[in-house]
Amino acid sequence: MSLPPELENAAEDPVELTVAELLELFGERNRDPVIVGRIETELGQAGLRCVPTLLHGQLHSTVVVGPIGVEDEDAQAGAEEESIAPSALCVGDLPTARMPSGTLVSLNPDDDLAHARMVMLENHFSQLPVMSGPYVLIGVVSWQSIALAHARGKCESLADATEPAQEVSIKAELLVTIHDIIRHNCVFVRDSDQQITGLVTAADLSLEFGRLTGPFLQLGEIERRLRRCVERMCDTVEDLRKASGHGKANTADDLTFGQLQKVFARPDRWARLNWALHQDGFVEKVDAVRRIRNEVAHFRPNPLSPEQRQQMEIFSGLVKSLVP
Repeated sequence: MSLPPELENAAEDPVELTVAELLELFGERNRDPVIVGRIETELGQAGLRCVPTLLHGQLHSTVVVGPIGVEDEDAQAGAEEESIAPSALCVGDLPTARMPSGTLVSLNPDDDLAHARMVMLENHFSQLPVMSGPYVLIGVVSWQSIALAHARGKCESLADATEPAQEVSIKAELLVTIHDIIRHNCVFVRDSDQQITGLVTAADLSLEFGRLTGPFLQLGEIERRLRRCVERMCDTVEDLRKASGHGKANTADDLTFGQLQKVFARPDRWARLNWALHQDGFVEKVDAVRRIRNEVAHFRPNPLSPEQRQQMEIFSGLVKSLVP
């Protein structure tokens, strides 16, 4: 892939943009180590680097693409600050809050209700914004607002079924915004340039929390089964402490994931499971899941890659079959 035109002169004139904007230049919407590695490699081949690194911060965090070898104290300070895991998810971390330019479907104030119904039916939408431009949000039309207009006895024009729209900042904390999303079924997102960039519905919220909590639940299931195995491999507290390297552990629940892995790596303890499996191969899989767990534990807004999800699914199924 060639360098995006927007970055061709970055060696002489560094480009400041958000993480989301940089990803979009390379045809991506989210981050994982594979995507970031590819982008950083392509930047490096062009003599460029991204400061702070692309894996740090949130999607709306600012980065600078400039030449390799030029030290910038402010940029370096920013890199150190951004290396801290974000403390809260923001509205802008949800994919639908940052739709690609020109893809947000909306109605014009001059449209009629028949057109609104057709657009909602064709796209399986429950609501549509009424806008007179990318910056001017007039209101929202939904199946509910249309039904209410009929109930009031006046549902002849689009204006009759248009209700005030709830707006939120793209930088607003998601947790604080949940009440508004549930109450209004939908909120529209305004970015720092005051442009409407997307919307978040209650359904989007459910999908996002499912995406974020799903890996936690699956990892918890894997850990519980691995701890049961450790209990079989270490039948005394002394055994447990010696095998895991945790001198104060009293039960398998006291061990970290890495300490669980240490127990599985000991041939004498492994033999107690009496599994007809290669120990090295199993321990490698435990280590791979441990690395994924470390990423998930930061609760970053970036989704796991398809490869990571597949690793989790396969290993979860394996452990479940061995430890029902």
